[in-house]
Amino acid sequence: MLESIKKLESSAEFREYKKESPEAFLVHVFYMLDEANENCVQAGYYNPKNDRITTFLVEDDKITRNPEAEVFKEQETLMNPLVLSKVKLEVQEAVEIADSIQKEKYAGHCPIRKIAILQHLEMGQLWNITFVTESFKTLNIKIDANSKNVLSDKLLSIVEFGK
Repeated sequence: MLESIKKLESSAEFREYKKESPEAFLVHVFYMLDEANENCVQAGYYNPKNDRITTFLVEDDKITRNPEAEVFKEQETLMNPLVLSKVKLEVQEAVEIADSIQKEKYAGHCPIRKIAILQHLEMGQLWNITFVTESFKTLNIKIDANSKNVLSDKLLSIVEFGK
């Protein structure tokens, strides 16, 4: 993960963005954990000056800057900066922890899709891991990105997930 962010932040595309938006800061690192996206990382940078977010896609050696987008009002509380030097848990290890919780506590709900987001919420910097299951439920597991402690795990129907 850190290599992808270092690659992004040293790229010409990112340096140009930082010239335009020097106050912007990293707020999330997103992974769609499937074969088609195994070499893709999305990183979101929030600009408090205009309340917009810019997402970059890092795919192997290619970097794509997506247009600025509005921040959803519900997301405003999620705009805390990530401090990568305090992240001790890489995405692979976070998913292994989530997999073990799924097998221990939710064995009847096999995942068909896995998503991981590193973000800084009120409870701190964490990995927010979501499994979409064969039973059309979502298993959401939050893991502290520094201590590696599991903060919560919840199984919800897909209808409840957005609430």
